[in-house]
Amino acid sequence: MKKFYLTRDEKKAIPFILPGVAVTALLIIYPLFYIISMSFSENAIGQNGFAGLTNYLRLFKNPMFTSSIWNTLVWTLGTVIPAFLLGFILALLINRRGTRIKGVFRSLIFVAWIIPGVVKATAWKWLFTTDGGMINHLLMSIGVIEKEISWLSSPQYAMLSVIIVQVWACAPYVMLMMTAGLQQLPRDLYESAELDGAGWFKKLWYITLPMLKDVSFICILMLLVWAINEFSLIFIMTSGGQKTTTLSILVYNQFQVLNINSASASAVMQLLITMIFAALYVKFVIKEEN
Repeated sequence: MKKFYLTRDEKKAIPFILPGVAVTALLIIYPLFYIISMSFSENAIGQNGFAGLTNYLRLFKNPMFTSSIWNTLVWTLGTVIPAFLLGFILALLINRRGTRIKGVFRSLIFVAWIIPGVVKATAWKWLFTTDGGMINHLLMSIGVIEKEISWLSSPQYAMLSVIIVQVWACAPYVMLMMTAGLQQLPRDLYESAELDGAGWFKKLWYITLPMLKDVSFICILMLLVWAINEFSLIFIMTSGGQKTTTLSILVYNQFQVLNINSASASAVMQLLITMIFAALYVKFVIKEEN
């Protein structure tokens, strides 16, 4: 067995690394293992012995869990795909040769990203409100609707409303990342394609998209992680009502009624779903590098 030795510089670096490791262990590692242990315990304190998979089996029998899984799937797909497409389109428009004051446009669009989540959710909740909301007033003034729509209090529109806000908030991140990627692409490839008679779509399909593959997967992975773990936006706008209870809202509701074991099991399931997406991404990156 090969022995592992630290160099002198590595030994000197240990005192500087230890505080960060201690904080990470205290704020992340310990709570993680505590939640996992609670999900296999019989009571909230975790002192009545090992419960096995009882909490998980009870969780899968809970209709609220099945509903939250479906809502999470709808929420994730409904936010990730439109946010990525919108951000990519904005990046293409800003990166065009004829576009002026590109920095101003990027800054204005990026404001939606840097605004705190609570502020965004509160502002959009006011815009979507039924009595005097700006969205209803605008749509009625241009003749799109004839009467006010209950955006946040109707099962038909509640999920759509929070999806719109999430897409609006996350698309600027994709725009920024894709713009940085577009600016790194060599111009000679496009010039050669133009000499061969390639149009705009062919250049996009055969040059731009393949060369932005790594940036695209990073953006999609981040959008997936944010969507699965999003809480404040949905909670402030709908409180999880009207078919908008995702896994993160379900975990909060279970903790709120002191159903600690089921809440811990739900949180572990949410973590596993997030890790599956992360593992698929890592597998893809390793495969591409090899």
